[in-house]
Amino acid sequence: MAATVPNLDRNPLSGRKRQKSQRIFSLAACLAAASLILPAGAPVQAQQKLPWSGYVQTRFLHQNRSANTGFSIRRAKIWWKGKTPFADSWSYKVQAIFRQKNAGSLVLQDAYAEYQSSIFIIKFGQMVPNFSLQRSQPDYRIPVIERAQAIDHLIPSAETGARDIGLQLSLSPGWHSLHISIGAFNGNGGNQLKNEDRNFLVTHRTTARFYVSPRTQLQVGYSLAYRKTTGLPFKKIFADNRVFAGEDFRSGIEFRLYHPRWGLQAEYIRARLGHRISWGSYVLVNYKFLPKHELVFSVDKFHDLSAKTADRPWFILGYNFYPRKNKAKLMLDSRAQFTQTRTNYQLAIQLQLMFN
Repeated sequence: MAATVPNLDRNPLSGRKRQKSQRIFSLAACLAAASLILPAGAPVQAQQKLPWSGYVQTRFLHQNRSANTGFSIRRAKIWWKGKTPFADSWSYKVQAIFRQKNAGSLVLQDAYAEYQSSIFIIKFGQMVPNFSLQRSQPDYRIPVIERAQAIDHLIPSAETGARDIGLQLSLSPGWHSLHISIGAFNGNGGNQLKNEDRNFLVTHRTTARFYVSPRTQLQVGYSLAYRKTTGLPFKKIFADNRVFAGEDFRSGIEFRLYHPRWGLQAEYIRARLGHRISWGSYVLVNYKFLPKHELVFSVDKFHDLSAKTADRPWFILGYNFYPRKNKAKLMLDSRAQFTQTRTNYQLAIQLQLMFN
């Protein structure tokens, strides 16, 4: 059986687009690296900080039983985020991404406006529907090079860059340890001109946080999503080009313990498409044994609806080095999957640099 391989994009760019993209991002990487070398106390002219930020991830990837070994730009993102000039309670965010499968072009990810009061937030536009723990954590902050397969394959907008267009209401009633969100979306993904049917994707997530010690937080929660589609492809679940029509119900539970030096989190997510069920889970542990050095261990399992793929778990061991806190991160990621007939493994080294 073929192995279910985590989503490590490696489609190469070609010709002039690749050379042009490499020059652009090499220049950006050099500028970011230069900012890291400058002394922290170097004097600068007083000026207002521009409301933009971004980062680039450059990766070397090796997989056994694959000829696609080499270097790539895994992703590069840039975003603008800030308050509106007419009211502090209103804010905005616009974000674009470059990655290999976009054939060297920038693609719009987020474009939304947000109104915030003391107990609720209303967000409308194109965004990530609030579903699952790890999907709510920015990819430049998670201690592994990719999110778990359960997140990448089973969240409601997994096939469309995790984005959808709609409205989302978030509540923190009475105390900030309880968070509730409810959303209504078109249900056919981001960057679409219109809703393809009259049905909507409805999402809900509730989380609660508690202090179990002065420096340790416990977070638990669950997520729900439902839509009735007239026809959408779910390639990450069926592993082919079939179109599914019918009731699509997703659910998930989450658990997290967080300490400044270590963390433990786990999730279980299930997708029920009609009468068939696909599911996935992961456990992730990270420990900073020194301020700039971190060890990571994870078990990542995904069960799809294809008989051609191996549903055995991946075992992941990683090491992260933070030379300038979150401004730069060097990651070593090794993972293995043991099937009945063979062992699959892959090794990745990734450098991440923040632009601003």
